[in-house]
Amino acid sequence: MSFSTLFHYAPIMEPAVMRMGHDAGLPESIAIEPHYSPQFLAELWRVSPSTVVRWFQDREGVLKMSRPAKNCRPSRVELRIPYSLAQRVYQERTRSALE
Repeated sequence: MSFSTLFHYAPIMEPAVMRMGHDAGLPESIAIEPHYSPQFLAELWRVSPSTVVRWFQDREGVLKMSRPAKNCRPSRVELRIPYSLAQRVYQERTRSALE
């Protein structure tokens, strides 16, 4: 089963394009790619969320959002994984499992 087939349950859209004016000196358009939580990918791939975090925590392109500590709890980092990276890692993992 392909990655795209597995993702048909997810709200996948083509990357959005944000238009910017020439006044700001910025590029005319920027592609915005969908990002997913480790929990979402874990459910989709039927692995634990901690496994997904372990696979992606040191990869380039993963968004790391930290939440400050409160109520004596340590600070926490949440990951958001871009679609293209998730697809690449899924293909690597399934390919290596078949060999």
